[in-house]
Amino acid sequence: MGVNERDKILLGLGTGVLLASSLRVFVAGAYSSLEKTFFYGVNFPSGLGIILLILAAILVGKMSRKAGAVLMAAYAVASLATDATEYTHLIAAFTIPIALALVKELDMKYLTMGIVADLSLRVLAVGGEPLDFPHTRVILGVLILLGAFALWKEEGTLKKPGFGLYAFAALLELGLIYPNAVMRYSGITVYYLPHFIGYSLVIGLAIIAGPYLAKKPGVASALLIVGVATLFVKPASLIGLPLALASAIALVESAKGSRGGVIGAAYLFLVATLALGAYVGRDIGLPFMEDRLEALILAASVIYALASYGGSTEVRLPNAKEIVGPLLGLAVVSVIVLALFNVGPTYVEAKKDVLIWSYNVHQGFGPYQGTFNGYELINLLKEQKPDIWAAQEVVGGMIGNGYQDVPLMISAYLGYAYEYKPAVEGTYGIAVFSHWHMKTESELNLESVGQARPAQKVTIDELGLTIVNVHMGLNETERAMQAEELLKFAESEPVAQIIAGDTNAEPDEKAIEILTRDYYDSFEKRPPYTFNWGNIDIENIDYILLKKDWPAKVKDYGCLCDVEVSDHRPIWTVIELP
Repeated sequence: MGVNERDKILLGLGTGVLLASSLRVFVAGAYSSLEKTFFYGVNFPSGLGIILLILAAILVGKMSRKAGAVLMAAYAVASLATDATEYTHLIAAFTIPIALALVKELDMKYLTMGIVADLSLRVLAVGGEPLDFPHTRVILGVLILLGAFALWKEEGTLKKPGFGLYAFAALLELGLIYPNAVMRYSGITVYYLPHFIGYSLVIGLAIIAGPYLAKKPGVASALLIVGVATLFVKPASLIGLPLALASAIALVESAKGSRGGVIGAAYLFLVATLALGAYVGRDIGLPFMEDRLEALILAASVIYALASYGGSTEVRLPNAKEIVGPLLGLAVVSVIVLALFNVGPTYVEAKKDVLIWSYNVHQGFGPYQGTFNGYELINLLKEQKPDIWAAQEVVGGMIGNGYQDVPLMISAYLGYAYEYKPAVEGTYGIAVFSHWHMKTESELNLESVGQARPAQKVTIDELGLTIVNVHMGLNETERAMQAEELLKFAESEPVAQIIAGDTNAEPDEKAIEILTRDYYDSFEKRPPYTFNWGNIDIENIDYILLKKDWPAKVKDYGCLCDVEVSDHRPIWTVIELP
């Protein structure tokens, strides 16, 4: 391998990882920042990130390659130093146009190496965000630094990417390169590590296959749209979306000739905003977007196909080593992960005294600066070892949190079984984790005036226990309405002995009065708070309620009020089963 060839590979690896990572961090940071501004009136820099993205789109065509290398290195160093997305997303705003400028110049085969490298990092992070775990953060930073080093050695100016490449980036940011997102989009609510690993290999093959479709852009355009359209006929999208991904990569060469970089950057921001609206549309003024993610992905695919129409189709196909290398790396990482983590639930013998948690995990974010909380959450659970955990705001692959897969991480690291009830678009909702076999009895979205609010009823036969897990609304009148519906849900057969969750209701509210007709609070004395965001908003809103005629005994209870992994605090009860 010549020196020039080696530098191209390094640049391709760095570019692919930089593009995927900076897209995730930009959107996650802006979303986390927006949440604080909207809910708490705190002026975090979400608007500044948008301005910087547009500014970078203007400047990139006038930027020297050495300046681009410095900004790449700055992103790598920031990633090594912190996962505080509300600040690093400001750097990501600059590195997205730089990554796309490099995509414009790179042979497609080198780009696919970089995207597969990012996929490998996702596998190594067990479906989490690579920035969130020390080992993957270091590898990510090193790969981007190596790419920056290769770019630093080159003279000249970066070429300005046009609308077509921003349209490509928008499609990637809608989740096609994330195995967990595609599986969740396809309607799969429960899976474990071997399923995730197996489907990661499918996604890796789709990425590598991209260049082979590039010589027939018309066919690739048609396959892209047909593949995405399978989202409307789940689970056919398990096949259709990898096909669409391969087609999207195939059209990169055709998209390179398009103009309109500033418009492209604005379009990328618009698509990301609409995608966030699929989950929290009523909160950010986009109610029409709720549960419309499939339509958005299809529309983005059509726009990308049109933006790529009539472009160049010259492409250098990868040789055998360039195909085997990335796939072998992905396979080696997969074997390591399968060897080190739980490949399925690790069951324990039934027992009388059971430690039950209720804990809202804030969409995979810590309460401040948008830091990813998966690593801290896993360490907390390792230390505290709850037997059963009713979890709220659980994400399985949502654009706003970097496509983390919390159920997969928890099951792989700690051996829990889980039952997942998405509230919207298959990737955001509630889950029950347990050391014992479970089955979902029923589930529903409560009648809401705001965002979708889910409830699930799960039975653990080995304990003779049925639990309802719930996340209720933000409006007091809405909560009272939901409490009536929830009580009927809990008392339908099989009757739930426990209702646990984030009710968003204080103890003296009508909603709690309704629920405590037939259930009682397992806390004889309420904790000082169960929700605390920087002492700006302090509330007592999380509960573990027990059926009044159930002959179980509360042996102990408490709140880990000094834990700041989420904006909520874990509450727990030890119950002696009858």
